[in-house]
Amino acid sequence: MTTIDIVGGGIMGLVLGYDLLKRGVGVRIWERATELGGLMGRIRFPELSDVEVDRYYHAILNSDRTLIGLIDELGLTDELHAVTTKMGFYHNGDMFPMSSPLDFMRFPPLSMIDRARLATTILAARRVKNWRELEQIPVIDWLTRLGGKGTVEHIWKPLLRAKFDTSFDNVPATYIWSRLVRMTDTRDKSTAKEQMCFLTGGYIMLIQALAREITRLGGEIHLGTSIQKVCVEDNRVTGLQLADGRVASDGVILTLQTPIACRLLPSEAAATAERWSALEEYLGIVCMLLVMRRSLIPYYTLNITDASIPFTGVIETTNLIDRQYTDDYHLVYLPKYVTPGSVFAQMDDETLRQKFMGYLRKMFPDLQDNDIAAIRIGRERYVEPLHPLGQTDAIPPIAADTAGLYLVNNSQIYPQLTNGEAVITYAYRAAEEVVQSQQRINKPVATLVAA
Repeated sequence: MTTIDIVGGGIMGLVLGYDLLKRGVGVRIWERATELGGLMGRIRFPELSDVEVDRYYHAILNSDRTLIGLIDELGLTDELHAVTTKMGFYHNGDMFPMSSPLDFMRFPPLSMIDRARLATTILAARRVKNWRELEQIPVIDWLTRLGGKGTVEHIWKPLLRAKFDTSFDNVPATYIWSRLVRMTDTRDKSTAKEQMCFLTGGYIMLIQALAREITRLGGEIHLGTSIQKVCVEDNRVTGLQLADGRVASDGVILTLQTPIACRLLPSEAAATAERWSALEEYLGIVCMLLVMRRSLIPYYTLNITDASIPFTGVIETTNLIDRQYTDDYHLVYLPKYVTPGSVFAQMDDETLRQKFMGYLRKMFPDLQDNDIAAIRIGRERYVEPLHPLGQTDAIPPIAADTAGLYLVNNSQIYPQLTNGEAVITYAYRAAEEVVQSQQRINKPVATLVAA
């Protein structure tokens, strides 16, 4: 049996492993951490009787058909719950609901003309069939043409500034197009209200179910193991170099972020490393998680259009998740996407906590110290891959020039947004391509000559 080694035990690596095993391919998964899940892992609060919650927030939309199909397949259907949620905007020191067409029509920063043009923008996004045309257009140019300067100044620029850490001149229109299409799919067709879903135990339930199935199907999962290098001879993968030895392999899939994946390539794969490095810029994230004794906002997501507040948004996930699963605590996430040189990326945890609390108290002056039961700071260097204007062709392919070597990560999902649905859909596609590639590699020479 062909054996494929997958480096990375996040959701991408696990779905790849699961699907390859179902296709009759042997799988070994290697994860450097002592737990699976990556960004979808959990965090524990010993000081709160070991309350355990998602390290970061992850949405499941009612339109995520592939993800929900996998949840059903793994026997977790009864653990998935749909809830009507709300969205709001924070503008000039006030919160405004944006959960219905009536809320939209009442939003104070926009004139009646602006509101009409914003609606036109949303409808135009849903009518786009060829996203490659948008890939050549700066996002602000596209939004201004459709929605006018009012919507750009009051809505889009503040949101883009928060998402891309102030610099978005080189961002193509595909970013907003993907976001609008995805988020408008959450509306219940009969009520026009937003619906989202959650697993009772968080995404870790999906991670654990995948791990169980991988083991049941004969796959191996190795935790706490650091891969030193991919071994290559005669332009073909031969194995993996571990800290304590070498394992032979028929193929290697790197699900790591591109800059990290490149570090594992030997000099024999220099051409592949150069090809992958053509598009390897990522935004990082710093995120403060507050475990609270009371609710902070009535929304799942509070978008921020106030330039004086650095958060990408305020997300209270317990306006979606039933609090019986969080020991009755409220969970509030304060994310900030950052470039490597951002002042927020450079701050230590205590300084960041003080800064973020200062901004939060500005937004919510009635916030008291005893409202907060615990705080954690999360930070990741590589989270959101950046795709500059006109660089689609720079996205590395799944199969490398080195036979048996594959890159499968979120930088290749473009133009879709990075989310659970997109990752799982892409993992299925990648598994099929890996199988086809291995069949070509293993085809006898005589068969190739005859063909």
